[in-house]
Amino acid sequence: MSNGRMQMNVRLDGVPIDPELGPLAAYAENASIGGSNSQRAYDIILGAILNRVIPSGQRLAEIPVARAIASSRTPVREALLRLEADGFVKSEPRLGMVVAGNTLESFAEIYEVREVLEGLAARLAARYARSTDIAAMEKIIAESLAPSESHDTAQLRSLNSRFHEAIHSCARNNQLQQTLKHLVNRLRLSPISAYDASGRAMHAIEEHRAIVQAIAAHDEERAAELTSAHIRRDREERLVQMAIVDLRR
Repeated sequence: MSNGRMQMNVRLDGVPIDPELGPLAAYAENASIGGSNSQRAYDIILGAILNRVIPSGQRLAEIPVARAIASSRTPVREALLRLEADGFVKSEPRLGMVVAGNTLESFAEIYEVREVLEGLAARLAARYARSTDIAAMEKIIAESLAPSESHDTAQLRSLNSRFHEAIHSCARNNQLQQTLKHLVNRLRLSPISAYDASGRAMHAIEEHRAIVQAIAAHDEERAAELTSAHIRRDREERLVQMAIVDLRR
């Protein structure tokens, strides 16, 4: 039996793994994460949630999760409480902790905040941008062309995240960067992407180009306006896609 296959069923010490948490166990086995036991548990569970290894609604009982990630119960309890406070898991009656999802209302609320903060990040990026920052953003845009033509939504989502992270880094404001990282991660709880909408990928690339041009010109006002408008369009597309999914249920 291969190591990965064994991981999906039992650990080397013979302790059985909840079959529903087999993907989490495999993810934990391959994760290279340090820090305290509590931080390691937090990072593994959060990573599994954000990478859709464990889906929305998946029950996360302390003992089965601890077995799956080769941890003791206390660090897992501490990690789950932190994840609940951060909005990535929630407590359900008779179930306990489960992986959270996004409602239309929570999605819209997060986007309202993100629209303002992304505009601020772009404004600061235009103020502090260096040639290396501009080159990094332009490289990401160039890398986006091929997956846009092949309709590779997963790759486009990853590149889009990298593009906005580059702006956040360029803003030179750690508090803003951390807040935006949390908001973006909350949006990742939904499998719906703005890139699911026909033609959105190419439009987004053009919007990214315009944003970079404004940042490169150190035009703070235009950079902020273009970025807020870009986020607003993403919100509208994703809300439409979420509404369509809800109607099909």
